[in-house]
Amino acid sequence: TGREAHARVEQILAETLDSDLWNALNIAQGTELGQPMLNVPSLCRALDQAAGGAQAADSDDALWDRICAERLRYWTKTGRQSQERRSQVAEVERARDACAALDGQVKAVENDAEQARQLAEARPRLAQTRDEAELEEVELKRLWDETNSLRARVEQRTAAREAAQAKHGQAVEKHSRREERIDAVTAASNVLTELKAELEQADPALASAAERNARAAETAATARDALHAAQEERDLACNDRDYFRNLIEKEQLSERLDRVRDAEQVLSEVDEILDTARVDDALVNKIEQANLEVAGAEAALRASAAVVTTTALSALGARIDGDQVDLEAGAHHESQVTGNWELEVPDVVRVSMQAASRSSNLSDELDDARVHRDRLCSEGGVENLAEARQKAEERKEAERRRVSALATIKQDLRDLTPDVLESKVQGLTSRTGAYAEERGESPPLPDDFESAKRLASDLETSLKEARDRCERCLTEEEEATEAHKEAEKDAAVIAAKLSNASTVLEEAQQRLDDDRREQSDESLAEVVAESAAGVEASADALAKAEGELQAQDPDTIEAKLDNARGVKARAEAALTENRRRQDELSGSLAARGGEGLHDQLNEATSTRQHLEGKQQRTESRAEAAELLYETIERRRSAAHERYIGPLKQEIEQLGRIVFGSTFEVELDPDLRVARRTMDGITLDLEQLSVGAREQIGVICRLACAAIVSPDGGGAPVVIDDALGWSDPGRLKSMGAAVAAAGRECQVIVLTCTPGRYAHVGSASVIKLD
Repeated sequence: TGREAHARVEQILAETLDSDLWNALNIAQGTELGQPMLNVPSLCRALDQAAGGAQAADSDDALWDRICAERLRYWTKTGRQSQERRSQVAEVERARDACAALDGQVKAVENDAEQARQLAEARPRLAQTRDEAELEEVELKRLWDETNSLRARVEQRTAAREAAQAKHGQAVEKHSRREERIDAVTAASNVLTELKAELEQADPALASAAERNARAAETAATARDALHAAQEERDLACNDRDYFRNLIEKEQLSERLDRVRDAEQVLSEVDEILDTARVDDALVNKIEQANLEVAGAEAALRASAAVVTTTALSALGARIDGDQVDLEAGAHHESQVTGNWELEVPDVVRVSMQAASRSSNLSDELDDARVHRDRLCSEGGVENLAEARQKAEERKEAERRRVSALATIKQDLRDLTPDVLESKVQGLTSRTGAYAEERGESPPLPDDFESAKRLASDLETSLKEARDRCERCLTEEEEATEAHKEAEKDAAVIAAKLSNASTVLEEAQQRLDDDRREQSDESLAEVVAESAAGVEASADALAKAEGELQAQDPDTIEAKLDNARGVKARAEAALTENRRRQDELSGSLAARGGEGLHDQLNEATSTRQHLEGKQQRTESRAEAAELLYETIERRRSAAHERYIGPLKQEIEQLGRIVFGSTFEVELDPDLRVARRTMDGITLDLEQLSVGAREQIGVICRLACAAIVSPDGGGAPVVIDDALGWSDPGRLKSMGAAVAAAGRECQVIVLTCTPGRYAHVGSASVIKLD
């Protein structure tokens, strides 16, 4: 009792109970009913055995656990390197970085020593370059000062020439302005003379344009009246032509309608014939073939049958094969024996004969052939082959007439129907009758369509000619009106230009007179000549000064001076940098000389090699563990794919009781239902209702228990008041599924609502007070 009893029960359960399977199959009240975790060793072994595999031992699972544990030493669950391997890689990288850093420091010391030697060798050369540049700078500075005085002289004479050019330019500009004033007066006078002459010529042109405009307006009015009359005559002729065309079309459509009506009558007649026709070419061929078989059977029978000849020695009466035959003395009677044959002379003799079996068979074949032929004739409603051929020919003739009638209807109707065609005929009849009554007698109606067509064509040509004449007259009227307006406008423009030209001449003459009172034309010409001579003298003086400056080549001197200064500055800077770098390298070499870098490098190299060897051994073990894991995993996956079928089959078998014959499921690698298919529609389990998910969860547990306990014992399914989300219809189906699973395994249901499980037919109920 007490704690000892509790410990003893736990010990018994640990020794006898598969706790993983128990947890998977147990449904506790009040908990969320989800998918059970069925990927447990006992179920896997049962599925493997159900799929035809060997019974797996418990040691197999222990081996797999050891393989997984060994792999986890070197790899994470996601396939990445373990922390231990990453640490070894980091240690190797740090050792390599340390070796590289020390090696770089050793090489840096060697490079600094070499650089110090090169700097010491370059220092005398830099000093010599600087001294030579200083001497060259002094000489070039003297030459540069001389060119500066020449440049100042050139600048003075340039200013003098520019002043003379400005003075000469002012004089020339003033003289040009005087000439422009004189030319303006002359031009204005010429324009005034020309405009007076144009005004004298414009008056006759204006009168002529007015007269032409009046004549063109009168002609255009006459042409418009003629066009209107021609259009009325043309319209009447076109209406007459359309009247005759409608008469012709009415006649043609009436003929088409009559042909359609006749063809429809023919079609109705031949359809009656075809509806009653029972014989076609195929049936004729069959009857003909059957006739040939009958003839062949008769010929074969005659060839194989025995012939009995009866000769009367004296007049007598006998029964031969059932028929009464009277024979005179010496008369003969022949009979073919194909079956049983009998000759009887009353009160005298009876002779019986049995034909050979072959003859009997041939007789049966003949009878069969005749029956087959008669059946075919009866099928076609004929007596014989000749009548069948006649009926088939009548049928083909009716079919030909039908095809011809359909072609006639199609050709005459085209895209119309008989009613539409008749409606068109009636419409044309109404229109032609109304036109004949409404049209006047003058002018008279043409004799026929061709006359009306020619008259309409002639009047169309006349109308076109009248229209062309009217358009020409209207164009001439527009041109005359435009010409009259242009003549009036030209005369007004010339008058305005003449007034403006008089004003321009007066103003130009006034400006010229004002300028001459200020300075005469002769005085202005003398100022221009004197300023030109001053410009020429200043230009000669400037050219002489520029020649002297050019002879000194100042640009070359300036370039050489700048270069000498640059060489000097660069040499001084190089010397300064040389001294600074030498001092820096000397201090650095002195400081690093006692650090023992070569010894440190050798020690770091030894450490790196040791760590690399250790890492290589670890990687080899990791690769071996991964290879073993992948190999066993492939075999386990193959086994999983093999034995997942029995569980899927068991789930679907129970599920079809609840959800119908189209119920299917897909299982994930953990043997849980991932998707459900019904009526061709597949949904993820999460998309289903709570009730459907609950029902599938119970079905999965029942299927698992049925596979693990094929003999009805072993692992039970314990359902503690589940199926609370199921409707009455599904509860009834679930009861049938639980009863079906109960035939394979033990199902224990604990409930306070017995009605929920009332449809479990094979249940044993125990009530607890």
